[in-house]
Amino acid sequence: MDKKTKVKKTIPDTICRVHRSGGYAVLSNCFVRSTNIGCDSIGLLGKINDLPPTWNFTIAGLVAICEDGETAIKSQLAELEQWGYVKKTLLMPNESPTGRISYLYDFYEYSELDDSIPKYDIEMETFTVDNATLNRVKKDSNFTIISAKLLRTNKIRNKLIGFMLKVLSLPNSWNFSMSGLKAICKEGKTAVHNAVNKLIDKGYLVRTKLLSNESVNNHFEYVYSFFDVPVSKEEADELEAETRRKAITIREGGKAKAAVSSAAEKQKVENPYLDTPPAETPLSEIQGQYNNNNTKQKNQLLCDKSSIIPPATKPTFNIPSVEKSAERVTDGYNAEEVEYFTEVVRDNLDYWHLGDWLCQDGRDGYAEADEIVGFIVDEICSPLPYTTLRGQAFPRAVIQSKMLKANIYMVENVLENMAKVDNIKDFRRYFISSLYNEV
Repeated sequence: MDKKTKVKKTIPDTICRVHRSGGYAVLSNCFVRSTNIGCDSIGLLGKINDLPPTWNFTIAGLVAICEDGETAIKSQLAELEQWGYVKKTLLMPNESPTGRISYLYDFYEYSELDDSIPKYDIEMETFTVDNATLNRVKKDSNFTIISAKLLRTNKIRNKLIGFMLKVLSLPNSWNFSMSGLKAICKEGKTAVHNAVNKLIDKGYLVRTKLLSNESVNNHFEYVYSFFDVPVSKEEADELEAETRRKAITIREGGKAKAAVSSAAEKQKVENPYLDTPPAETPLSEIQGQYNNNNTKQKNQLLCDKSSIIPPATKPTFNIPSVEKSAERVTDGYNAEEVEYFTEVVRDNLDYWHLGDWLCQDGRDGYAEADEIVGFIVDEICSPLPYTTLRGQAFPRAVIQSKMLKANIYMVENVLENMAKVDNIKDFRRYFISSLYNEV
């Protein structure tokens, strides 16, 4: 299968850097782009490389210049030591200039132990102070200039500083997305989401959401604007408004694709279908679903639909043979939009409570809860202008509004009612139909 070409964004992402006539640091991209060490360790090593050569390296001193506590600093140093970015040597009283037991620290911007970065033929420059040695890469290429204001702040944790260092080291042509940011970090998806949200709160990131009628691609887009010095809430609002204005100008300037007709949005729902649609008239729309890493595990739900209702307290589905669901199709879905609404729907459904409710007889209730969340997110994020339920086409905006109002009590009620119906031929469509009416 040919590799799919990535759609170009309406407005390119931007990294807004301060004018550097002074007060900056030059950091090697070697450790900044590592995926073996966490963003917190990267942030700490970046701070250390910006310190003056007369600085006395101690744990207490590092704690004083960071928002992180002593335990976190020690953990970050241990990770850096594990991957060869720090070497710690114990000095006995007769070896120490202070006449007491102390440590000598050797910090490195490049480590051959780190297999997540390319192997470089580099030249090191050594800077020695009383109790530490900084081994810095000679900067003739592969480096990033960072504002000292970012490195020296103690208002944000080292994890956010390290995350910002990664972002600032990326080429200008890099297309920002949540999945892309996750790919360059050791941390998981949730941690990356949290980091992005905290950077927005702190003013280091302005994320503008373009609606489908503002984008040249006719779907949701996110435009990221990073700053190495924070901006105020008023400045962020002005930037969002300006970004949206530019996007609309580009769209109306003849560069936009043909917009989807909005006539369907005027259609009224005059004949809502039954709360429990009869199984002998299955819903007919064939619609792709977004794929994720748990697809194989989640397909078990459609292989054994009786497992969706705990048998100890509720009646079970009685379906003698159900074909295994097909792999979900990703064409036309916006990955960032899917990630965002997945979190929204999980919150709306009280995901952990729903998973517990479904966990009985040793089954994986959370996998089934993921499947339910996936059904709803698919309807919210579908690129199709309509969803057909019981032979009637409903505009996407109507479906989205309904699905976003669903809560755990509605879902539980729908599943209990479905457990009483035999021969459900299309579990997913039946569930969406019932949930639509329940809302």
